Amino acid sequence: MVLQFILIKYLYPYPNFMQDSYNYLRSAVTNIDANLWPVGYAKLIRFAGFFSHSDTLLVFIQFFIYHICGLYYFYTLLELRPCSKWLQWTMFAVIFLNPAILYLSNYVTSDVYFIGISLVWMAQLFRLTYKPTFLLLCVHLVVLLLAFTVRYHALIYPVISMTVIVFCQYSKWVKVWAVGMAVFLVGAFILYTTRQTETHMGRRQFSVFSGWQMANNAVYAYVHMPVRSKDTVPKQFSDIQARVDQWLDSVPMADRPNRPIMAYFIWDPGSPLQPEPGALHISDNAGHLRKMAEIAPLLNDYGKYLIARYPVPYIQYYICPNLLQYVFPPAENLSVYNDDVDTILPVAKEWFQYKDTHVFKRAGEELRLFNFYPYLMVITMLVFLIGWIRYLYQEGRAIANEHFRYALTIVTYYWLVNVGFSVLASPVVLRYQLFNLIVGATFGGMLWDMKVYGK
Repeated sequence: MVLQFILIKYLYPYPNFMQDSYNYLRSAVTNIDANLWPVGYAKLIRFAGFFSHSDTLLVFIQFFIYHICGLYYFYTLLELRPCSKWLQWTMFAVIFLNPAILYLSNYVTSDVYFIGISLVWMAQLFRLTYKPTFLLLCVHLVVLLLAFTVRYHALIYPVISMTVIVFCQYSKWVKVWAVGMAVFLVGAFILYTTRQTETHMGRRQFSVFSGWQMANNAVYAYVHMPVRSKDTVPKQFSDIQARVDQWLDSVPMADRPNRPIMAYFIWDPGSPLQPEPGALHISDNAGHLRKMAEIAPLLNDYGKYLIARYPVPYIQYYICPNLLQYVFPPAENLSVYNDDVDTILPVAKEWFQYKDTHVFKRAGEELRLFNFYPYLMVITMLVFLIGWIRYLYQEGRAIANEHFRYALTIVTYYWLVNVGFSVLASPVVLRYQLFNLIVGATFGGMLWDMKVYGK
């Protein structure tokens, strides 16, 4: 770990910044409890800032947290079933020697922090099935809430946790208490965030970003339709539709955002959805973000209207391509440093107390490595899927111990839910898939390592 940290800080003396980074930093500077993204990671930034505003300290803390979480996950796997030496070393390399994790740890973003929390969450689910103590259950509820405060991708976590708890060896009343407590904690966080969003952004809503994401996904499909209906849209959508139609008339099909699917219609200053076209530094522009918050509920309804009006094109131009991205995720921000610019926004200079807004790196060519990660994701999924089929076909359930059977069931359930949620929710990119890659690689290896023989 120490050698990896020294290497990454030598190659990249400054941390990596992207659009999300500045929103997190602004949340940390102002100490607000609601913004465009969840503020859990901003609280980690403030925690590091209590000791020092050094960017190196922040990177080290999130790298250290990931390794502690990774160790918990790794040793939980070793408890599930006997593993050969080659498998143990392979799992160790995937978890602790992963270049993507190392590079992402140098980003001012919630990704590595969330992956670490997710590893603990998953490992606790396994342990709940064979070590169902009340203390573990209580800690799991805390981890569940923590994940929910960091990334909205954790929206599926309560459903999965409650399902697993129902089937664990607790008494009926403990199960009722645990499920009720999970609902209470998540519900209380949603209610609190909703009120804070109203206070800081002017509209009472849980997630500003979800409304924009819904519209982005729907408009992406809409603008790629070769033929569109000329029907009159509902009155409340007339202004938005007029801007979208004007954009369509001015931008040829060849120049429209194509594959991979991204959040163009959320972030590009020229997007027809923007309340104020041409706005700069949107993620750290408080005035513009308030305007985005004001129209987020309307955009959410507009997105739902387009999807209901054109369901087949939506599946053809958004769902299917995004499903492909789930399997073959674009490297996106992992293949560049600092969005390919050598300057940062003032909020980063202010928080980290830099002398100026210029940043530099000593490397860059190695980032081409991440262009091979989409292929690695495909291989991982195939290894897991074929291993899973082999496990069933060769009567693996009769040979595997109970701990592993339960864990594999949980992983399979998680992945089925995750596929549906990820594809529907937002464009899938590589950094969102790294947790799935780790889980898929470790369990794929365990399936193939099992000595299973057919009849």
